[in-house]
Amino acid sequence: MNSTYYTSSSSGAHIYTSRSVRRVAVGRADSLMSYGDKISVRVVAGGQRVMEYETKQVADMTDLTGDLRRRAKGMQGLIVVYIRNHDRGWTRERRIMLYPQRKHTPAQRPEAVQVPMFFPWEL
Repeated sequence: MNSTYYTSSSSGAHIYTSRSVRRVAVGRADSLMSYGDKISVRVVAGGQRVMEYETKQVADMTDLTGDLRRRAKGMQGLIVVYIRNHDRGWTRERRIMLYPQRKHTPAQRPEAVQVPMFFPWEL
């Protein structure tokens, strides 16, 4: 049997398997990013630069999009986002539609309904 072992990152224990482990990149291979990469983000709305920041706290595009939505809270409409990864040397341009935030209203409690109590012998 052709088995190989890998080391678990959390416990350091050897894990034996007969299958080879393949890493699959999501998205384009030339636009990878990982946690700790220096990422510059510039946001343009209506032809004007409205926000610009740098971060090292994102691991992928999902994290970056969530971070951008938190920072752009209150903005709405079509924005153009320019993303640059300084460590890996790539630049991307994305268009994102920001929708207005819904105000969460607490559910209205129905008034207590008084159900008359009855006993079987009262019928």
